[in-house]
Amino acid sequence: MSTTGVSSGSSRTTARGSTTLTKACVLLRAVATIFPTGGSLSHIAREVGMNTATAHRLLTALATEGLLTFDPYAKTYHIGFDLLRMAESAQEVAPDLRLWHALQPVLGRIATRTEDYTYLSIRANRDAVCIDVAEGTYPVTANTLVAGARRPLGIGAAAVALLAALPEREARRVMELNAPRYPRYSGITREEVEQWLDQAREHGYSVNEGRIVPEVSAVGVAFPVPDSAEYAAISVASVTSRMSEKRRSEVISIIREEVDTWLRHQE
Repeated sequence: MSTTGVSSGSSRTTARGSTTLTKACVLLRAVATIFPTGGSLSHIAREVGMNTATAHRLLTALATEGLLTFDPYAKTYHIGFDLLRMAESAQEVAPDLRLWHALQPVLGRIATRTEDYTYLSIRANRDAVCIDVAEGTYPVTANTLVAGARRPLGIGAAAVALLAALPEREARRVMELNAPRYPRYSGITREEVEQWLDQAREHGYSVNEGRIVPEVSAVGVAFPVPDSAEYAAISVASVTSRMSEKRRSEVISIIREEVDTWLRHQE
């Protein structure tokens, strides 16, 4: 995820050899971030590295759909009212975006210290949603969790940690509702999830010992989100051969240390 806008270099790379939808998205981002007060066809096309005929066709389509507006006098494109209405309706996820932004440095430090992929996940009803990933330097052969990925609470280290953070009765209810979905993930059973839940409650962290992807193991720690009744979870994944019991303890200590430091600064 990125909120820094569209740089000219990355835009040119994205615009060439991409799909029509991708090109339209590149143009939309350019107008929103590089030309917030309006941009001409030639300036926008040049910024994203797209020929003017293609840019004109797509900008016109975006304007027709209300995502952009075109000023026929100044010959400039602006963000459209329909897009603003979408943004307004998306305000309900603003707390998650603030959390994502606030915890980016924490994720980065954990990934640097552990050298492993580090993930931030939140609860969304009966699911865990990964909202950010910090890449580690140690290679992971099968990274199946990406930003935006959803998994039922109980599937994966972060999802188990979040499940364990719920009150007992709520956790059992969610687990019961999710039970039909569990077998889709490498045949995981409700009984396995219940066992992981009990272990996470006992130890204060969760462990996935290569159960979803055999060569990838992970640990997860849930923590309260300040000024909220919700919890978030940070998990760290690496190749199973690297995740010995001793190393798991070291990684969990690093996660807790970084999270505790961050939480103290929120007080």
